[in-house]
Amino acid sequence: MDRQFLEFWGRALLQAAQSQKQMEEMMGWWQRNIFSFPDLQKLFKVSYGLDEVSEDTPDYFSLWEKAQENFRQSFREYLSIWGMVPKDDYAALARECEELKAKVAEQEETIQLLRHLLEEKGLGLAATSVEFQKLIEKQGDQFQKFIQGLGEAMQTDTP
Repeated sequence: MDRQFLEFWGRALLQAAQSQKQMEEMMGWWQRNIFSFPDLQKLFKVSYGLDEVSEDTPDYFSLWEKAQENFRQSFREYLSIWGMVPKDDYAALARECEELKAKVAEQEETIQLLRHLLEEKGLGLAATSVEFQKLIEKQGDQFQKFIQGLGEAMQTDTP
């Protein structure tokens, strides 16, 4: 986090402790926008050094935008420290979760349909297991015959 962000919060919390009006503004700020409160806007400008730059200069707007972006990034980090997630991020994750649940339900339905079709054609899990067992037995028998044939061939070759 940048130093100005911490300075901003330090000053904001000190002023909030000194003034109930500012505390009420802070609560309103959480619900709306920081820059709609003149006292907090002034505090923001002081914390980020914008009070030292004339608003008429061409650099002021770019400095203002950069300060806002730094503030927003630091605010997200600050919320993260406390285990909080911004509402927009939560809503996006909730939406993604619902989409994934729908996709999983659709895929489970497809799997069930395919299993049913396999069962109808005699290729279901039970039928496949039986066929696999038959294949193993057949291979075992063929191997036994091969070994017997090999043994007989070895006996006929010896004088």
